[in-house]
Amino acid sequence: MFFAQSWCLCCLTFAVLFCGLFVGNHAMTVNTDTNELPFPWDKIRLPETVKPQRYDLLIHPNLTSLTFTGVVRILIKVEQDTRAIILHSKNLQISKAQLLGSRHAHDLQISEFEAYEQIALFSDGFTFEKGNHVVHLEFYANLSDSFHGFYKGIYTTNSGEVRMLASTQFEATHARAAFPCFDEPAFKANFTIRVRRESRHISISNMPKLRTVEMADGLLEDQFDTTVKMSTYLVAFIISDFQSISKKSQHGVEISVYTVPEKISQAEYALNTAVTLLDFYDDYFDIPYPLPKHDLAAIPDFQSGAMENWGLSTYRESGLLFDSEKSSSSDKLGITKVIAHELAHQWFGNLVTMQWWNDLWLNEGFAKFMEYVSVNITHPELQVDDYFLEKCFTAMSVDSLTSSHPISTPVENPAEISEMFDDVSYRKGACILNMLRDFLTPEAFKYGIIHYLKTHSYQNTVNAHLWESLTNICSSDGLDSGRLKLDGFCSKNRAESPASKWFMEDSVDVRAIMDTWTLQEGFPLITVEVKGQEVTLKQERFLREANSSKTSNTSSFRWQVPLTYITSHSSAVQRFLLKSEKDVLYLPEKVDWIKFNVGLRGYYIVHYELGGWDALINQLQQNHSVFSSNDRASLIHDIFQLVSIEKIALDKALNLSLYLSKESEIMPVTQGFNELVPLYKLMEKRNMEELENQLKGHLVKLFKALIDRQSWSDDGSVSERMLRNYLLLFSCIRRYPSCVNTATQLFQQWTESDGKMWAPTDISLVVYTEGARSDEGWDFLLEKYKRSVSPSEKWMIKAALSYSPLAHKLQWLMERGIEGEIIKIQDLPSLIISVSKNPKGFKLAWDFLKTNWGKLVKKFDLGSSAISRLTVGVTDQYSTREMLDEVQSFFGSLEQDQGSGLRSVQQALQRIQQNIRWMDRNVPLLKAWLDRNSL
Repeated sequence: MFFAQSWCLCCLTFAVLFCGLFVGNHAMTVNTDTNELPFPWDKIRLPETVKPQRYDLLIHPNLTSLTFTGVVRILIKVEQDTRAIILHSKNLQISKAQLLGSRHAHDLQISEFEAYEQIALFSDGFTFEKGNHVVHLEFYANLSDSFHGFYKGIYTTNSGEVRMLASTQFEATHARAAFPCFDEPAFKANFTIRVRRESRHISISNMPKLRTVEMADGLLEDQFDTTVKMSTYLVAFIISDFQSISKKSQHGVEISVYTVPEKISQAEYALNTAVTLLDFYDDYFDIPYPLPKHDLAAIPDFQSGAMENWGLSTYRESGLLFDSEKSSSSDKLGITKVIAHELAHQWFGNLVTMQWWNDLWLNEGFAKFMEYVSVNITHPELQVDDYFLEKCFTAMSVDSLTSSHPISTPVENPAEISEMFDDVSYRKGACILNMLRDFLTPEAFKYGIIHYLKTHSYQNTVNAHLWESLTNICSSDGLDSGRLKLDGFCSKNRAESPASKWFMEDSVDVRAIMDTWTLQEGFPLITVEVKGQEVTLKQERFLREANSSKTSNTSSFRWQVPLTYITSHSSAVQRFLLKSEKDVLYLPEKVDWIKFNVGLRGYYIVHYELGGWDALINQLQQNHSVFSSNDRASLIHDIFQLVSIEKIALDKALNLSLYLSKESEIMPVTQGFNELVPLYKLMEKRNMEELENQLKGHLVKLFKALIDRQSWSDDGSVSERMLRNYLLLFSCIRRYPSCVNTATQLFQQWTESDGKMWAPTDISLVVYTEGARSDEGWDFLLEKYKRSVSPSEKWMIKAALSYSPLAHKLQWLMERGIEGEIIKIQDLPSLIISVSKNPKGFKLAWDFLKTNWGKLVKKFDLGSSAISRLTVGVTDQYSTREMLDEVQSFFGSLEQDQGSGLRSVQQALQRIQQNIRWMDRNVPLLKAWLDRNSL
């Protein structure tokens, strides 16, 4: 039999009659594209009255013809009589559909509605009665040319041999393109998977392989153990010639890393990191990882950064492989974080899954947040905390536009769902969780999320379930049954702590607080006014738009804001929960200055009135070390954001930035660059060469002392090494003589050794970028790119090639990217964006985007993060009305199914409008300030 014995087919009850085309009480209202009969379901969401229990799936890909065939048997539970079974199928040719009975099979008819990617199974005279049934479907299709569904991959060996593989990427709505299924996250089921393959390949899937059976035709069939109960988007299988290395975790989980054979030597760091992190999560969550193994596979063709398939997470090669001789400290940090992210998903997302994609942040926000919690503990040398606040700044830049959306927002169709995978779900989600953790204390927060995971294991959740768990920690039932025992946290005899006090005495309504952060878009601007010991606080939505119809509605926005602050008289962190539009707090004594949002633990911007900013600027200039590096970075960020909404004059923000001549920490320095560099990038696209060069010269002088202290080595901490790369790259691009001379000399030595000379990895990008300025150097780098087997080295060379001032080379590079041979298509979006930031390439990138838009949408899918990043990234440095009209005209000319209605299009237009307003207001002020403050 096709089914495993545990299916107990003899115990199932099957329908006898199947009559007409109705599902429950829903009548036929939608016409199918391929059938004369109307389709029996008119909603984009599937009926909830039929639920899958188990799939028995056979997949057979042919890596020569690039097609696949499959058979799936689905055990379904019908909860009320129905005349049709509605499920998902996309681009599959279904050759047979049957209802299996205890004695014989009954043929079913198929109706398809392509617009909703649904099929209906029915038969005249039949009704699916309440109870269990088994549906049998046989199908075939081409392996996808995109990066979704069951798709083909390709790589070339060092000897020039081209090899094929097939891999899956099902999140969010692409399992239906590999096999007919109930492709919504709430329809969890068990999966028993078999894969047929040639002997030259291997296959891996979510679960361990039980056996391999040789078939009569010489093919091999790998039979995998049955999965735990999970959503369809987490199913995975790969057919390839990969090799692997393995290691057992302390908790007995077999962990393996798979990659193409020639790169297996680069897998060791990922393996050791995965072992460490999986053990950490196992202990931290007090819930054992439920599978016997976890594989991490580096896929040569992969659009996303990584995917958390249960038991088989998949990654870009650059996100998993570490070459100890060629990978930088930045690479190590990035690889560690992405593994931490995907392994966190094994609990947040896989074990407990959001009910629907509107609450995607419950998966992605938590995984992004746990990256930092876990890596901070397991890899303290990476100093991961230094980079968390940048995530919040990035989220705020999107969340300050009227085109933003609530973290939890209604979505229905696949394009809308894809657009949810954005900075709001990931980064804002992580930032508000960090704020809540700080408010509740890390101890209370940890116990709350453990309660959430234990209570809802193998189930689906909504926002409210999380808030309930974080509110009712001490009334939880069953939480103490695990290894954690709560360490006496809820004991009434325990000495009072901030955490126990909140949960045992004060009434903290976590849901009331957090609903203000998840159910409305945006974030608050907190205005602070100090008069003596009285501090008046006011909140309003921080919004960049001018004369927008939405602007007048911001008065209705209110948040419950967990404020933190320090003063000139006390570095002890004080707290205040602002619930209303206005409130007052009282200080024990008069102070010189007050600084809110300590360490950027909150997701808000602060404006200090009545000389408040002047006092903070004065303190920075006298002794900036009074503030933490994160506090200094947040002051830089906030004051420049306030310039953009005309709360503060530009010259005051620039005055604050002057203290940076004495700064040495990575976050304030890079935040200074993040605020100041975009100003001259706007000018590069407006033919304002005199002012542009004046500002560039000012920045070189501002950071000259710090630049001069940098060594051309890999010495120092991770943050020091990453800052070194940043500063030297900036100074060489700005033609700072000592930097240019050293980089030129090192590139010459490297080329004379035919690329064999070892160079410090953290300054390799600087050296390559200098070399790419000439035709000869550019061509030499391209040849090294073609031959390199190090994803890290290839990334640095590709970046350097895109930074070149040689316009004809930039055009050639993008054209090769769309072909996908020299430059892989997966790397094309980042390449186009990089060229668009190049003063010699921005117009080329825009023209290339317009010309190839149709191909890009077809390859990367409408609403995908790649398309969203391209739309905004290529256009966000324009600041003229002419370019606004051109961008608006192009996207306005597109059809809906080509992207005209994408949220990212609105974001792009709003950013250009914002740039126009900024330049109109501030160019004369900037010119006057630079004339007065030449260093």
